[in-house]
Amino acid sequence: MRVLVTGGTAGIGAACVTRLAADGHAVAFTGRDAARGAEVAARTGATYLQVDIADRAAADAAVARVAETLGGLDAVVANAGILSRAQLTEIAPDEFRRLLETNLTSQFRTARAAWPHLVAAGGGSIAVIGSDTSFRGSHRCPAYSVMKAGSVMLAEMLAANGAPHGIRANAICPGNTLPGMAGDDPSRWPPTPGGTQVTAEEVAACVAYLASDEGAHVSGASIRIDAAVGAALILPD
Repeated sequence: MRVLVTGGTAGIGAACVTRLAADGHAVAFTGRDAARGAEVAARTGATYLQVDIADRAAADAAVARVAETLGGLDAVVANAGILSRAQLTEIAPDEFRRLLETNLTSQFRTARAAWPHLVAAGGGSIAVIGSDTSFRGSHRCPAYSVMKAGSVMLAEMLAANGAPHGIRANAICPGNTLPGMAGDDPSRWPPTPGGTQVTAEEVAACVAYLASDEGAHVSGASIRIDAAVGAALILPD
C-alpha cells in the first residue's frame, strides 16, 4: 500500500508514519520542520517532503510528487494541524484564516489532489484527523473546534462522493493525546473517566485498520478516541 501522511513529523502524524512503515507499506509524509522530518525518515525509512501544507501551490505539488515517487496512492492521512488557544474576542482575523487554511482547507485540498490517484488505484482510504472538539464548542480553543467540526463533515462528504469509486473516508477524533499538540504533561488536562491516557500509537492503529482490507466497509464514520471523555461530558476547567 502507498500512503501519504500530512503533518508527519511529530505527534499523531509521526506515529502514523511509524506504524504504517512498520506494517510494510510505502509511506511518504510532509511537515514543516526539516530536522524532525529527517529524524522520522531515518527511523522509519519513509520519504520526507518539507512542505507547509497551508501553502496551496506547494501542497498540491507535494501530493503530485508523492504519487510519482510511490507510483500512485492507496491511502491518505490528512493529519496536519495547528492549535490556538486564543479566545473568541482575542483571535485576529489573520490568525483565524491561518488556522482555517492549515486545519481544514488543507485537508480538503489534500483529498482533492489525491482523488484522481485513488480513483486510478481502484479505491482507497482517506483518514481525516478531527478532534474531540469536533463535537462540541470549546471555550479553551474556540477557533480550533470550529475547524475540527468541519473535518467531520468533510469526511462524510468524501465518503459519499467516494463510494462509487471504492474510496472510503472517515474522521478520527482523538482527545488529548500523548504525544500531541496540547503538550506532553497529562496533569494539565481534564481527567478521563477511567484515569487512562490516549496515545498517538493508538490513533495510528485506528488509521492502519481503516486503511486495511479489514476496514473495507467502514466509511463515513466519526470515531472518537478519547477514553470516553465526550460520552461522560467531562469538560475542561
